Amino acid sequence: MGLFKKKTSPEELQTKLALAGSRLGNREKQLKSQQNQAKDEAKNALKNGDERGFRLASKRHAMLGSQLGALGGMVEMAQGMKDVVEMQEGLKEVVEIGSMLKDYQDQLGLDTKQMEQAVTNIRTSMEKVNTATEMISTTMEAVSSGDVEVGEAQESLKAELMAEIETEKGQTSGIEEKIKKQKESL
Repeated sequence: MGLFKKKTSPEELQTKLALAGSRLGNREKQLKSQQNQAKDEAKNALKNGDERGFRLASKRHAMLGSQLGALGGMVEMAQGMKDVVEMQEGLKEVVEIGSMLKDYQDQLGLDTKQMEQAVTNIRTSMEKVNTATEMISTTMEAVSSGDVEVGEAQESLKAELMAEIETEKGQTSGIEEKIKKQKESL
């Protein structure tokens, strides 16, 4: 009896997980079929007034439903484990590439601290440019909205004055007509 088990390779693990997922999927299909059959039996029992048959079929339907729920969780777990194995393989590759890049950087004689400082300086400079751009944009919006507000105020005043002029015309026309009528009656 060994204390340690032989470690399974990622490829073997993926194969085993794929097989387990397939078996779980087949079992899930069987259970769904049985659940549908139980549902049909319960429906027929209700149609025929068979209360006992309905209770038995509905219990079977409910039990199969809970089994399906548990099985669904297992299917999700198998898929999740398969995804983890795939990610593990991808991470291995990324680590290997990172190590190679570090070696290349050393071979080129690049100083990482100087590069980091240069990148920091560039970021700081870009942040300052972005801040200035935002301030200019805000100022331009304020100026533009001021023009809009002035234009709206002008239009409102124009409409108000036009209404007053129309009202005055109506009053003037009324007075002129009265004078004209009085002259005619004389």
